[in-house]
Amino acid sequence: MSNPPQGSSLASPVQAAAVTGDKATLLKLIGSSPELIDQEDQLGRTPLMYSVLGDRRNCAEALLKHGAQVNRSDRSGRTALHLAAQTGNHRLLKLLLSRKADCTHRDLRDITAVHLSTRHQDTRCLALLLKYTPPGQVDAQDQRKQTALHWSAYYNRPRHVRLLVRHGSNIGIPDTEGKIPLHWAAGHKDPEAALTVRCLLEAAPTESLLNWQDYEGRTPLHLAVGDGNQEVVRLLTSYRGCNVAPYDNLFRTPLHWAALLGHTPIAHLLLERNNSPNIPSDSQGATPLHYAAQGNCPDTVRVLLSHPSVRDEADLEGRTAFMWAAGKGSDEVVRTMLELDHELEVNRTDKYGGTALHAASLSGQITTVRILLENGAQVDAVDVMKHTPLFRACEMGHREVIATLVKGGAKVHLVDKDGRSPLHWAALGGNANVCQILIENNINPDAQDYEGRTPLQCAAYGGYIGCMEVLMENKADPNIQDKNGRTALHWSCNNGYLDAVKLLLGYSAFPNQMENTEERYTPLDYALLGGHQEVIQFMLEHGALSIAAIQDIAASKIQAVYKGHKVRRAFQERKNLLMKHEQLRKGAAAKKREGDNRHKVRVGQTECKQRDENLMERQNKSNQQVTNEIVHEWHGEAVGNSEDRECDHQVDNKNIEPKHLKHLEQNSKPTGKNQRRTACVQSSPPENENINSVQTRISPSGTSNAQSSSLGNETPKEMNWDDNPSHKHTQNRRISKHRMESPDVVVHRIEDLIQKESRKKSHKKKKK
Repeated sequence: MSNPPQGSSLASPVQAAAVTGDKATLLKLIGSSPELIDQEDQLGRTPLMYSVLGDRRNCAEALLKHGAQVNRSDRSGRTALHLAAQTGNHRLLKLLLSRKADCTHRDLRDITAVHLSTRHQDTRCLALLLKYTPPGQVDAQDQRKQTALHWSAYYNRPRHVRLLVRHGSNIGIPDTEGKIPLHWAAGHKDPEAALTVRCLLEAAPTESLLNWQDYEGRTPLHLAVGDGNQEVVRLLTSYRGCNVAPYDNLFRTPLHWAALLGHTPIAHLLLERNNSPNIPSDSQGATPLHYAAQGNCPDTVRVLLSHPSVRDEADLEGRTAFMWAAGKGSDEVVRTMLELDHELEVNRTDKYGGTALHAASLSGQITTVRILLENGAQVDAVDVMKHTPLFRACEMGHREVIATLVKGGAKVHLVDKDGRSPLHWAALGGNANVCQILIENNINPDAQDYEGRTPLQCAAYGGYIGCMEVLMENKADPNIQDKNGRTALHWSCNNGYLDAVKLLLGYSAFPNQMENTEERYTPLDYALLGGHQEVIQFMLEHGALSIAAIQDIAASKIQAVYKGHKVRRAFQERKNLLMKHEQLRKGAAAKKREGDNRHKVRVGQTECKQRDENLMERQNKSNQQVTNEIVHEWHGEAVGNSEDRECDHQVDNKNIEPKHLKHLEQNSKPTGKNQRRTACVQSSPPENENINSVQTRISPSGTSNAQSSSLGNETPKEMNWDDNPSHKHTQNRRISKHRMESPDVVVHRIEDLIQKESRKKSHKKKKK
């Protein structure tokens, strides 16, 4: 069977033989293989160390006899002598020392065998080691700067302490914490530790040792009080030079610690030994009564209040011990102080205006709240922030306290100096149940503080999904903006709360609301600034835009509007020019039309002239024919009776009347000379006048050369004219005038009328 390699975790046969005391096998193995005598296991332990651990003296002697190294150390730096001192094996310790084992050897933590020997009640190992220890090595210090005397005091070994003191050990050496052996002895909970303390003090009962302060400023009395060792406290305070009220680094005295830990007998003892009339206070201004009240130690409170120098004074924050007790829910102390101190002010305020009810409500002490309300505490007392106890309870989510305060008359609609309601503080604390309770008490879910922030925005700031859901289920508006234009979605995106973002968008939150600051950030911008990738992706999927994207869209719209504006402006600038151009174009067109019209007029005039000439020629021929017929008829009928002649004359006039003359009479009303001419044409020839007399009176010029006949003034009765004399006179005048004109005159006048009518028609055509 092969030997295990050096450093194996398994014990080799030689090590097994050493620990079990099998000397024969051990000798056989080391005889066949001398190198096995100092073989190490994984921990670096040799067969000699195994024989010490197994208390196998015979094997240890055999190994030492065959050359085993007595001062060889294991991986922790300890030798076989360390192991013997640690186990308290006096026999093996003596054997090893006889073989020149080094009692001053230090392990990796600078611990010697002398340190380890103090762990046992038996002092023989320590005494033996001290014989072999040089005088200057008795106070060898380990890595914590502790000597064997520190170890003896820590393990409460009074005999070891005496032995070390007799061998010149120094009791005033501080360790790394600044503690001397007296600190370790005084800090032991065993009542017999007083004996160890006494042993140390007998060596040097000086004030410096009694009042020695470690690096935290604590004396042995502090440690004795802290461990509640009344005997050690009594012993220490019995020395004349002992300071009963030393301050540590926190300015706390042993009485503070006694009150805090509820060591009532020690507190009573310290009060008796304290000759100062003033009760000390610590760095916070707190007295021992504060700590006793905080720790709910009614007996200690009674002891303290029974002392004439103890009063319920305020600390540096203005808080009394009664407030401390209320804040910690020390109901027994509250009742005790209400019972003992008849001058106690239940509504006394601290530096910030808070009362005991504020403190109890903040910490959720329901029974304390009830006790205070029963003893006259003001339910709506406000502090400097204008917070009532209800505000603090809502912030911390204490539902029972809230219900008790509301039942006690607390007002839910008050706001603090920032304009925030209890619902704001409930949302900031993420207390969904409290939000529901407050809403059920008719508080506005959309109430805004002086910055315009709603409870929903407060909940979104912390990502409290429960609060947000409760608020929006009760009609809270997710799109309300604060003074900076931020909505609840801005705050959720800023802090990367994806679930809150989903919830807000599910309740129709607008994803592209821009804030009112100079940057005009949207919720997506806040998510981008925070680097919240999941929120960014989700917002983009739901149509969110950054301010840059919105600016691009706005820029395109503005450019389009600006282009239209430029066109309109250019048109306005060139409008006059365009209008002038249009006027010139119209003028040119008008001139062209005028020229065309003139040409047409000239052509029309030529055509009209030709047509008029043709018409005049036809009219002349017609008039000549008519004249001849008239003359002929007048000549043939001169002798007939007047009635027939008149009728025939009327018929003839109708027959000879030109069609154009009839048209002229229908479309024009004759006046003046034309009227007279028409009357002459229509009038009948005189009855008694023959054709010769007519021809004699009418000259070629159309003027009269003879006088009218006397018969011309009569009108035949057969014509049935009006019998009115004036009418008859008019008719006679017409007849007489007609009788003065010859047919040629009539023809000429007819021609004049025709020419005038032609000229009128030509003039109208020119105008058109």
